[in-house]
Amino acid sequence: MNMKLNKFFLMLTLGIVAITANAQEVSEKLKAAQMAGFGSKNKEAILQGAKADSIAKAGTKVEGDTDPEFPGGEVFLQAYLKKKLLHSDVSGKGDVVISFKVDKKGNIYGAEVTKSAGSTLDTAAFNIVTGMPRWRPGLTNGQPADKPASVTVSFGKQ
Repeated sequence: MNMKLNKFFLMLTLGIVAITANAQEVSEKLKAAQMAGFGSKNKEAILQGAKADSIAKAGTKVEGDTDPEFPGGEVFLQAYLKKKLLHSDVSGKGDVVISFKVDKKGNIYGAEVTKSAGSTLDTAAFNIVTGMPRWRPGLTNGQPADKPASVTVSFGKQ
C-alpha cells in the first residue's frame, strides 16, 4: 500500500512540474510580447503561438501547405505596423504594398514595392518591412520552404 501511495505522489509531482514548466513558458511569452508593446489584449494570439511552438518542439509534423506568417499572426503584424508607423517621421497618406519571399528559416528577402504611394512613403514602408523579425516559414508538403508573402503598409490612417 505504501509503495502505491509513493508512486501516486511521484506521478502527481511529475504532472505538476510539467504543467508548471509549460505555464512558465507561456507566461514568459506573454511578458515578452507585452514588453514589445503589443499589449495584453492579444493574449489569445500569444497562447496560440506558444501552443504551435510546443508542438514544434515536440517534433510533431504538420502536413500540407501553409503560407508564411508573422510571429503571432495577423494581430501581431498589425500591432507591429502600428507601432512602427507611430514612430516614423513620415507624413502623407496612401497604401504601399511590399512583396517579398520568406526563406526556410523565416528570413525576409527579395523585398520590392508592388504598389507605390510615392517615393517617401515607399522608402519608409520598405524599411519597416525589411526590418521585421523572422517570420514563421511557409510549408510545402509539411516541410519549410521558400514562399512569397506581401504586406500592405497604410500611412495616414489611424
